[in-house]
Amino acid sequence: MLGSDLVRYLGETQTVFAIDRHNYADFRGRHFDVIVNANGNSKRFWADQNPAQDFEFSTASVVQSCFDFKFGTYIYISSPDVYADPGSPSATREQESVDPQQLSPYGFHKRLAEEVVRHYAADFVILRSAALLGAKLAKGIVYDILQGNALYVNLDTRIQFLSTQAVAEIIQSLLARKTSREIFNMGGIGTVTPSEIAAWAGKPIQVRADAAAQRYEMNLDKIKRVYALKTSAEYVQEFMAGHKSA
Repeated sequence: MLGSDLVRYLGETQTVFAIDRHNYADFRGRHFDVIVNANGNSKRFWADQNPAQDFEFSTASVVQSCFDFKFGTYIYISSPDVYADPGSPSATREQESVDPQQLSPYGFHKRLAEEVVRHYAADFVILRSAALLGAKLAKGIVYDILQGNALYVNLDTRIQFLSTQAVAEIIQSLLARKTSREIFNMGGIGTVTPSEIAAWAGKPIQVRADAAAQRYEMNLDKIKRVYALKTSAEYVQEFMAGHKSA
């Protein structure tokens, strides 16, 4: 979802090449001014059940990309799960040190991938992204509510959201500023609940019996200095409006 939307949005002003598993070999060895890595597994539960395979998808693939391509700047899209407590703004500042033992397999592999980029890329930007909303949304709380699926999270859940268009704008802004060797959290201001999403969608809400609470709310002080964020509620409501229109 994110990759295809970045191709569309960034392609409005830049020359963009979409590289995936089908054409990867065709581009190996080429030089790009900027590589944006939106690849890797995005399914946390699956990663925790299949840690060896997740390492291949989320960490080993990043190592490989650092050597398969020549580039000026490497932009890596990471996750709030690299923090031990991704639901606390006070514990998710970019410079926060983390004990790897406190991370899930999913978060640990994303953290390792970040270290790979920091080690092998002379010029990099790492973006730790909140839950994303885009044209090809196919999983997550918003998707499940729209589809009438029972939620894997309960009603005490609070999630930070961001649109894929905002990610593209943040990338453009950081490149224009010639940002180098920096890490940024990015997400909407504040959080929303499943009940709020269901109300905006005009849909009933169903929760699985084994659902648990989740909370994701990263500190945004650093990114606010370079980009004007909207609230998580605004990003979700804009997505809903577009969905209804479509």
